[in-house]
Amino acid sequence: MMPVNLRSRPWVFAAPLAGVSDWPYRKIAKRYGADYVFAEMIAAEGLIRNNLRTCELLYRFEGETNIGCQLFGNRPEAVAEAAEMVEGLGFDSIDFNCGCPVHKVVGKNGGAALLKDLPLLERIVTATVKKISIPFSIKMRTGWDSKHPTYLEVGRIAEGSGAAYICLHARAQTEFFSPEVHWEHIRQLKETVSIPVIGNGGIKTAEDALRMHNETGCDGVMVATATLGNPFLFREIRTLLDTGTPEPRVCNEERILTCLEHVRGIVERFGESAGIKRSRKLLGWYYRGITGRKRVDPQLFQVNTYAEVECYLAAAVEATRENAA
Repeated sequence: MMPVNLRSRPWVFAAPLAGVSDWPYRKIAKRYGADYVFAEMIAAEGLIRNNLRTCELLYRFEGETNIGCQLFGNRPEAVAEAAEMVEGLGFDSIDFNCGCPVHKVVGKNGGAALLKDLPLLERIVTATVKKISIPFSIKMRTGWDSKHPTYLEVGRIAEGSGAAYICLHARAQTEFFSPEVHWEHIRQLKETVSIPVIGNGGIKTAEDALRMHNETGCDGVMVATATLGNPFLFREIRTLLDTGTPEPRVCNEERILTCLEHVRGIVERFGESAGIKRSRKLLGWYYRGITGRKRVDPQLFQVNTYAEVECYLAAAVEATRENAA
């Protein structure tokens, strides 16, 4: 059983994002309305070989709940063994990635490449479900390309093998993250399988999430890059799904305080020097929301201490006020 009942209301998932989905991000995402979060996607092969970098990605803060781990790989025995290890670490569920389109993953016959080899995919799912007692899910794309959709067949495989739910990113692998997204495939999958279906792809606003839910009947939505520097989107989606009423616009003070909290968490996890370097990209994402500027000031990427981050954001906001006066 999932920690939260997928049938109780439309769930809001925070997608696993490389270099982003560490515990400070997950903690903030949950506070703003994400029902469920994931650690960064990890390689099953790296985990079973105790690769230090891979193992570090599984760090959780004390008492963290409603958290899944997403694996990728192409050997049934390796994925099953890695899933068993993850369960032993206290994660609440395992997700298997059949949707990542990037070359370093598909080049190893992982991620979306498995949509071209459904017999292998079925062996992986079957072996893994038998090995663990926590819920297992699949995140996939509609197919390798738009001319050869396989999502309905993969959905049947997942359901028949004992998966708890399926998440469908409504684009093919070859479409990467193009503007076009095919939500009708989410509806078709929902009509084909009896297990819950989570919709993913093309959600940039709370209105997008509500429209996806209404048009497809999906049991929840998974949000990815639109939350970068904008965790408030989780709250906006949750509010709109629950009440039908839009959330008031986030003020600059809340954006700054949340940004500083996020940076503090990263510094606490990685140390000040490494933490600030890791934080520079998210500072750029928050900065856009705070100032309304698409272009980020290059000086932002030269900060080296948390104190400098505080000073920089305070100055940016003051400059915004002066320009508005």
